[in-house]
Amino acid sequence: MTTPKHQLGILLVHGIGTQPAGDTLTRWGDVLMKTIAHATGGAVNATVERAGKDLDGVASDRTAARVRLESGGTVEHWLVSEGWWAESFLAPSYSELVSWSFRALPWALTTHIAQRYWLAQSGHTPKGVAITLALLKLLVGLLLAPFLILALAAVLIVGLIPIPGLRVALLRAQSLFTATVGDSLVFVESPVRAALIKTRILAGIEGLEQRCDRTIVVAHSEGAAASVECLGGIAGMDQPPAKQPDTLLTFGAGTNPLSMLRRSEGLPKSVGFDPVRSAMWGSLGVAASSAWLALEVTTGVVAPRKILLASALWLVLGLIGVAAGAVGLKLARLLEPRAPRLATYAKRASIPTSLILWMLGMFALYRSADALQIPFAPVLFLILSLVLLGVSIFTILSKSWERVLTTVRYPPGLARWIDLYASADPVPAGPTLTQDHERIESREIWNEGSIIADHTLYWRNRDEFVLRVVRACAQTARSRWVGTLPAESDAVDRRAGWRVSWLQIARTALITIGLALGIVLFQRQSFTFASEMATYIPRWIAKLLEPETLERVTLIALIAAGVWLAHALTRMVWRRWVSKEQLAILEQQSPDGFEVWPLIGMGTISWAALLGAITILAGQTPIARLATGSVAEKVGALFVFALVAFGLAAISVYVLRKLHPAPSLGARKPRNAPAVA
Repeated sequence: MTTPKHQLGILLVHGIGTQPAGDTLTRWGDVLMKTIAHATGGAVNATVERAGKDLDGVASDRTAARVRLESGGTVEHWLVSEGWWAESFLAPSYSELVSWSFRALPWALTTHIAQRYWLAQSGHTPKGVAITLALLKLLVGLLLAPFLILALAAVLIVGLIPIPGLRVALLRAQSLFTATVGDSLVFVESPVRAALIKTRILAGIEGLEQRCDRTIVVAHSEGAAASVECLGGIAGMDQPPAKQPDTLLTFGAGTNPLSMLRRSEGLPKSVGFDPVRSAMWGSLGVAASSAWLALEVTTGVVAPRKILLASALWLVLGLIGVAAGAVGLKLARLLEPRAPRLATYAKRASIPTSLILWMLGMFALYRSADALQIPFAPVLFLILSLVLLGVSIFTILSKSWERVLTTVRYPPGLARWIDLYASADPVPAGPTLTQDHERIESREIWNEGSIIADHTLYWRNRDEFVLRVVRACAQTARSRWVGTLPAESDAVDRRAGWRVSWLQIARTALITIGLALGIVLFQRQSFTFASEMATYIPRWIAKLLEPETLERVTLIALIAAGVWLAHALTRMVWRRWVSKEQLAILEQQSPDGFEVWPLIGMGTISWAALLGAITILAGQTPIARLATGSVAEKVGALFVFALVAFGLAAISVYVLRKLHPAPSLGARKPRNAPAVA
């Protein structure tokens, strides 16, 4: 039987997870088909003729679908195949994952923070704000990283305890962690497993190239990183295949983390030292010496001001030594063009001068420690750790370190690369770091502005993401109906960012209300509301805690549940509004005015949460109010409460819309006539 030729082959490559075969094709393919119908106004009739593993008489172990597209009397066929690799390799054990995390976790953490800092510098964030946030994140992250690694190791040890219920729970947690994080580390630590994944992707591309005129790869998360690597997109890794796909579209790509972890295997000799490892040791040294000195102070051995005076004296002298060495090196560079001999002398003298001043500083510290009767060893250890930590952090945030970590290149022979990343997606953390950034079509899109959810919500973003996927597929296939699609517009992205900003405002307001309520109640030692609810807690849990502790835990849980419920309702209203706007944009209609009632509904929920918190602080708990009075009084009280919240929401939305107006898309143009791309 002859194999029919398709105009376009689409390979859908999933990301981290344990997706069953056919899951990616079904979820992504359904959205693609619906978006084609809406975005073309019904001008294109997309029909899935067949779907399964054996299409057109060709045996295959991949799930695929044959799509027929009719438009204006022309017919074309697309073959949509699934690049499924979730079960094509042996998953790492939890013990392997723990051992890998000792090196990978600090690298992933520090490089992610550094990348966000470089991105903020290139944007509109003031340099002082960007560097302050980066320093705080690095300090907190470096201090927490050892405890996270120890927690992973502790779970491994505790899992050996022969308690059935405990072991089942821990094994589930270990399996979840292995399935989500393990695929990311396996590329670096297990070359055989990584080769199995990349081979599956390359085999999928080759299979489509044999049956299709043109091909496009649509890859997510770690699947995107594997696709980039196997196409030759990471310098020094794989050789590019003989024939590249026509288009590569990556979204939420893990290319940056993968390339940075790859770099951790071997740094260039010009770097001199590993700043990530040094920063980790420096942070541990600061924590240990600070705990040592705190113990000395709390036991009354030494006064805190004496420690500060001695530390400041040595630190100042040490900084003078560093400055002297830096001045000597700078002078050597200035003298080198005109007086090479003097430049050589200056360069040779800079380091001994710096060391001499450092030794004087150490001697001054020793003498001051002896005179002030303070412990010499912990102060010296603290200052050395601070110096090591400071030098390491300075190196991690420097532009030279960014150049060291930039190993991604444009795959040789690839015609087009589209890279889409959500604003708050922590996996890509911005555009792909590469020296060939001008050749990559990078675009920031807006899902929900959530660091937790953005990575998995791309296919809900129909006007920014799915429409771009449809357009890329049509342009790659050179479909005649590509002109009927809505035109590429920055206004759509600005509108999406504006919609997300309202969800972020509501999210911030609800979290602020919950935190303020909890702080005030804890200061008042008022747990009446929690005491009422604590009676519903199972006795076997209540016996584990003291009565006061139980009330505090119940209070925290109730406030967290209330904030979560309010946010869930707000998110539901927001999603319905966004869904209507996205459909209008796909159908080339103006979405102006769609936002009024959803914003009032979101505002009503926020104001109801604030009014509820105020009534609790005033001593009128909801339970006490609903426990008394007739049904009519209860309904009347709830009606008045809702009416007040609605009125305040309408007023606040009116004011905020004046201060934060919607970026209008303007009058929508009629659909273009079908044209060849």
